[in-house]
Amino acid sequence: MRNEHLTTLFQKYFGKTASLEEHDELMMLITQMESDEELSRLMEKSFESFAPSKNPFLEGTSKSMIENIRAGIASAERVDILKTGRAKIRLWKYAAAASILFCLGISLYIVANKNRQNDQIIATDFKPGGDKATLTLSNGSTIVLNDAKNGTIANQSGISVSKTKAGEIVYSAPSSKKVDDGKILYNTIITPRGGQYQVVLADGSKVWLNAYSSIKFPAAFRGRFREVETTGEVYFEVAKNKAKPFKVKSRNQVVEVLGTHFNINSYADEPEIRTTLIEGAVKVHRTNNNISTVLIPGQEALNNPAGSILVRPADIEQAIAWKSGLFQINDADIETIMRQVSRWYDVEIEYQGKIPKRKFSGKIKRDVKASEFLEMLSFFDVHFSMQGRKIIVKK
Repeated sequence: MRNEHLTTLFQKYFGKTASLEEHDELMMLITQMESDEELSRLMEKSFESFAPSKNPFLEGTSKSMIENIRAGIASAERVDILKTGRAKIRLWKYAAAASILFCLGISLYIVANKNRQNDQIIATDFKPGGDKATLTLSNGSTIVLNDAKNGTIANQSGISVSKTKAGEIVYSAPSSKKVDDGKILYNTIITPRGGQYQVVLADGSKVWLNAYSSIKFPAAFRGRFREVETTGEVYFEVAKNKAKPFKVKSRNQVVEVLGTHFNINSYADEPEIRTTLIEGAVKVHRTNNNISTVLIPGQEALNNPAGSILVRPADIEQAIAWKSGLFQINDADIETIMRQVSRWYDVEIEYQGKIPKRKFSGKIKRDVKASEFLEMLSFFDVHFSMQGRKIIVKK
């Protein structure tokens, strides 16, 4: 019965219909609640009527607010009891309760007034990226892969290059033909901003390229090693061959594997190169010194400009979310998020005034328009506008 009454008071507060007496009663009940989980549940139940339920960045909002408010109340009890006794603590608790309601009130204000900003965003919208890439053959000729028809699109020294119905590029050596053992023929696949693509190399290794990325590779692997070069972000599922290790060269590092699944993020605008191991084992070498490290599944190596490699537990789901068609953001700042937005929607990012410092968490499909993505972020006092192919971020 008490919880139902508290829910009703929350709803009246959020709907701006609470009387002064109901407002004071709500603050008193908040300070008397012993269970954070129960208070969080009641707040979220009440808040759902006023905030979009499908905004992933709103998940856990009330929980984090409650944690902060409880910490503040505990601090007040430790300090103020020595000074003025229980009366001041009660006043402080009321102030704390008011502050949490104020924070939620800000969110509701943004919800209620979001259409104004959304109209400005939607006026110039950007479509999400998709399967787009260019293949450059060893002779310099190029093929726009997203425009190419299914079936064989090229032949190189006995290696057939074909496009499947799923849009994947496959390199294969027909069993009836001998592969030419002469000069190594290098091919390059490049995805633009707003593009992604998949390729199966001649050894059966599978490669996924994120937006604004590339891979240079031989049409057929010869010699002691299977070597490729990448830029941007690339995910590998390497075919096992102990006799011929697989090497990936990227910005300032080489990753050596036998057969494994891993992701390399080596975008030039990221603070470090991040190699994340999902399965198997890899060895990460820095190319400008003798530092190297071996990863086991569930670890990632951060190759930083200072010249060292930091190994730490990896957030696998977050690291390869892009491969599954998702933006997964875990406690990331706005600059980290907007770098992904820039690459996927093929836009420039500009900041006006102070850059917002808050952190965001959430999971969103990558097939949404830019306006939908930005709308979700705008619930947290971050504002956006669009000019041409530029997104302007304001606090």
